[in-house]
Amino acid sequence: MKKYLVGGYCRDRLMGLKPKDKDYVIVGANESDIKYLESAGYKQVGVDFPVYLSPKGNEFALARVERKTGNGYGGFTVETKGVTLEEDLSRRDLTINSIAYEPLMGIHIDPFKGRDDIKNKILRHTSSAFSEDPLRVLRLARFATRFQDFTIHSDTEQMVIDMVQSGETDYLVPDRVYVEFKKAFSEEKPGRFIKVLNDIGYIPKVLPKFKCTKKNIELIDYISMNCTEQWKDYFIWSVLLQDEITNIESKIRVPQKYIKFSYFVDRMKENIKTFRKKSVEEMCDILFDMNIKNNGGEEFLYKVLEYFILRKEIDVDLEDLIIKVYDRYDSTVIPDIQEMVKTGELDPKDIRDFVQNTRYQEIKKMFI
Repeated sequence: MKKYLVGGYCRDRLMGLKPKDKDYVIVGANESDIKYLESAGYKQVGVDFPVYLSPKGNEFALARVERKTGNGYGGFTVETKGVTLEEDLSRRDLTINSIAYEPLMGIHIDPFKGRDDIKNKILRHTSSAFSEDPLRVLRLARFATRFQDFTIHSDTEQMVIDMVQSGETDYLVPDRVYVEFKKAFSEEKPGRFIKVLNDIGYIPKVLPKFKCTKKNIELIDYISMNCTEQWKDYFIWSVLLQDEITNIESKIRVPQKYIKFSYFVDRMKENIKTFRKKSVEEMCDILFDMNIKNNGGEEFLYKVLEYFILRKEIDVDLEDLIIKVYDRYDSTVIPDIQEMVKTGELDPKDIRDFVQNTRYQEIKKMFI
């Protein structure tokens, strides 16, 4: 048996980038070779693919070819017997990922001219097998996002357009679609991911209400490069879902926390944008409606306001005003409600108005 380094490791080395993982393909392995690997602590991962994880965490996959047997990402059977290195490389997605490296001799095996495409900055499908896996539509968009100076070859672009139009991408599992979006959002400028998918007709299928304008793409990139990192996905999904219908999960399994935040900022945007024009009573009512404490406290408020600042819909002076009013609102000392009800000083049905009025009086002192 022989082993070769493949995929992203070879691609990144040739591009002068630091490879993240070492993935190997094994050619010519027999049963005794497999038993040897298992005795050395290699663990098979998954059931459908002959992939083994070494004790050091590297992946070793038997050279394989895949035969299309049904629709979608999982509609394949796998064959490993007698498969050559070139056959294994031929079933990979892009030419830049279809390069192998033989570590003992120090040579590259590049039957599909991936090194030329790296040099010329082209994303090109390796073979017609690309069209058999709809997930590769999203992976192509992801690579276009990671490598912003690469262009998609016209033949590859037409192939993915045909895949979308034929309905092949309709079979993608919503959970898997979300994972690809999440990976794309980790890139510096994820706007290109959305634009590529929109240009080939995929975004209108999964986000039919989203307007893929230059302004929205630039907004996504601006948010990505300037936001608090832990809030990035909340903000990008809020842009994508700002005009979206409620059945988004049927196409993309977006976590509820992002959907909930998106609906929240959409519902509160006008009140937040016009906050400084409100009366004290209206300010208090807005803060009550925001339910800030139960939504995560002051950190949640900062997150909401940062989103609107990044959209350039409020300024830092308005942010400062809202935070100061909230601090006074939150720190207002409320008398013992239970005792007041017990003594008959306060009717239970008047509790909310009493608490709000107490806060009104305290906040009014800020504007005297």
